[in-house]
Amino acid sequence: MRLKRFNSKKHERQAALENRFTTIIAEVDKARKGITICLGVFFALVVIIFPFSERVLAVMVRLLGKKLISYSPSEAFLALASLSVYCAFILTLPVAVCLLWRGAILPRVPQFRKKGLPFFAIAIGLFLSGVLLGYFVILPAGIGFLVGGFENEEVKAFISASRFIGFCGGMLIALGIAFEMPLLSFFLARMGWLKPAFFQKRWRYAVTVCTVLAAIITPTPDVYNMMLMMVPLLGLYAVSFIVVLTVNPK
Repeated sequence: MRLKRFNSKKHERQAALENRFTTIIAEVDKARKGITICLGVFFALVVIIFPFSERVLAVMVRLLGKKLISYSPSEAFLALASLSVYCAFILTLPVAVCLLWRGAILPRVPQFRKKGLPFFAIAIGLFLSGVLLGYFVILPAGIGFLVGGFENEEVKAFISASRFIGFCGGMLIALGIAFEMPLLSFFLARMGWLKPAFFQKRWRYAVTVCTVLAAIITPTPDVYNMMLMMVPLLGLYAVSFIVVLTVNPK
């Protein structure tokens, strides 16, 4: 009798796993068209942006106050190509969010159908807020600390073009995406998937996770730039908690 019950439970678990796997495959198949569209838009934007990449680089170099150098004949080309990739990735995000909204959110939460335009406006505003905060506050402070703080008559800083673009592009995109956390928390709270107790009980883990993310996102190993990245992440965690508390006060 016990053996039959054990076998029955085993078959039920196997059936549940198979159903989950089938569901995942079906979702991936549905998302295939959207992924193809995003990739097409992304590569088209890379080609379109590349002729203007020198102008974009000139704007970024103002943060440094120095001329960039190239350590190899191909580095200048690769640096401009990588800058085009970063810019194309940023411009492709609205298309990806639109497809995610129509394909994943609306089918599950149809009451959000009339909130599409405010959703996009807030999402773009939050992303730009993160990018602007990084460009005008975090990057100047980080670059000033790394370059101006240790440069003297004996030590001169020569900045590689590719590394400078990777440093700035990675931090700006990471900050822009991180600033979407309050909006994501709002929708998760409205769907009942996120409660205020989640933030109250796990704030210690949040500090650890924000520290690890700041260390990963920051291209340099210094503590100063890691702290510059960690403070906004912790602030976004607090704002997300307030948003969820407003949606679900009980």
